Amino acid sequence: MDKKSIIGILEKNELSQVEEIEYKEGSIVLRFFYDFDEDEIEAARAYANDESEDEENSNVWFEEFFLPYLSDIAVDTAGEVIEEIMEDLDIDAQFVSYEIDEEEYNYNEFVAAFSPKGKAVEIEKVLDELEM
Repeated sequence: MDKKSIIGILEKNELSQVEEIEYKEGSIVLRFFYDFDEDEIEAARAYANDESEDEENSNVWFEEFFLPYLSDIAVDTAGEVIEEIMEDLDIDAQFVSYEIDEEEYNYNEFVAAFSPKGKAVEIEKVLDELEM
């Protein structure tokens, strides 16, 4: 597997702060971030205001409308990029996203595990072994 190519595709698609996490030989585990732009944050705010009957910035407004909207954007984007990597490099991959912090919602953190085709590793097992 070509780690440089994987990282290059992630960065080309505006996933930032790509960092390798040491793991077993034969697999590549990377942490990276999806940074929201102002338009995405404003779209999430507009969606939450339209859909929620609660006051803007209330707990329900954040937890059930605003943050899930942002999370969906990040997960969809990261998922498409990882699918591209899998197809282009003929490898397997799994990823997980972490919850977006209500205090710091400008980004979403991800961890992905890449492995040779047919030798996929379970992301949950990887995270357990790395104690993450």
